This record gives sequence, C-alpha cells and structure tokens, in this order.
Amino acid sequence: MNFYDELIIELKELVLKNDFETALLKINQELSMPYVPSDIEEQLLEFKTQIFEQISKKANSNNNLNAEYILQLLKSSDREQQAFGINFLNKINLRDKLNDVSELLTLEKIDNSIKTLILFTLKEQEINKSFDVLYSGVQQSWNPIEIDFENNFKFITEIDEVISKSIENENPGIAHDAKMLNINFYLNNLDKFNNSFLNEKAAAFILIAIEMLEEKKEMSYIKQWFNFDEDKAHEILKEIKGYEQ
Repeated sequence: MNFYDELIIELKELVLKNDFETALLKINQELSMPYVPSDIEEQLLEFKTQIFEQISKKANSNNNLNAEYILQLLKSSDREQQAFGINFLNKINLRDKLNDVSELLTLEKIDNSIKTLILFTLKEQEINKSFDVLYSGVQQSWNPIEIDFENNFKFITEIDEVISKSIENENPGIAHDAKMLNINFYLNNLDKFNNSFLNEKAAAFILIAIEMLEEKKEMSYIKQWFNFDEDKAHEILKEIKGYEQ
C-alpha cells in the first residue's frame, strides 16, 4: 500500500468521524504539493465536495439552522470552514450569542476578512455595543454601529465601475481579478480604509491583476482608459502588495 492509498483510507475514516477540519487540512496540504497524480487530485477534490455537503447538512440540520455548529465552524483553524460559516452568520440571532461573537473577534487564527464580516453582520442586526477586536495583530475597540459600511461599499462599487469601464471588454479575466483584489483589500484592511483616490486605487488593482498573469506593465499603461496620479497610484500599489505578503 502506497502513500496515496493510505491517505485516501485516512480521509474516509476522518469523514466518517465528522472530523472535517483535519480532513480538509490534509486535503489542502496535499493539493498544495508541486505534483499530485491527476487521479488522486480528482479524488481529493471529490472529498472536498462531500465534506462541504456534509457541513451544509449539519449547519441546516432538520431544516433548522444549527447556530452552535455555525459558531464552531467560525472557530475552526481551517479557513475554508471559517469562510463557509460566515455565510450563515446573518441567520443567527447574534444578541443571544454575544459571548461567542466577542471570543471570535479576539481569536488570532481568524483572518481580518472574517472579522470584518462579523462586524458587518453585527451592524445589520443593529447591535450597538463596543467589541474588543484583534485586528492585524493589534487590539482595537469597535462599535459596529459606528462603522460606515454603506459608504465604504459604495466606494468599492465605484472602483469596480472604473475597472469595468476600462479593461473588462478587452480582458474580463483581468477585470474579475482586479475586482476581487478590491473587495479583499477592503475586508482585510478595515482599520485603515478610506474613501479617497478612486482612480488611483482602480489603476493599482488592475496592474496587480495583470501581473498575476505574469505580464509586466508600467503604470502608464492603464492611462489608455482613465487618468490618475501615477505617484499616488504607485504608493497605493506598494501598500496593497505589502498586505498580500
């Protein structure tokens, strides 16, 4: 019996025991390897699909939302389970789970993006309370009611519109990646987000998206679509790349 045979047997046992976190960690670790045989890769991806189907069933057991299980997903060390759990959070009455929410916001293993979405959900549920939040390694105090998500998302949408009107017709893939960079940068940098330098930020996201395809372009290349301050765009570009590292 070779390594892969043993891995598949182990994954089957983990799924049977509902130990989805360990199973996903092992699957993701193996998929990150430089080489995985195509038949094994296919099996690993099938396992991931099965696991998330099982997680969905547990989250909606007997057609009722399992609030405790959703919170357990968010407390997981596995980022995919955290991301899955955040999709259900707005269906929970968080006023009944404030101790759990407070704990989530201080856990180091939870990314800024998940914490931003937790704060957004708290605001949606009109919970007017200050929370201690460990964000970018710094303890901060935030009252979600005071965070201007509405205007922030409006600004993000405006950046997306600049991206759409510029490169989308020529290269939809680059436009998609630039928009993903836009929202992800916001979700991971709520503490230093500001509604300024619209075109400069759009230019930076487009340039990074182009570079992701291993294509090198100068900032001036973007000026064929819209005008902006190149110096400021370069400054923003460095900031974004700093966050990605």
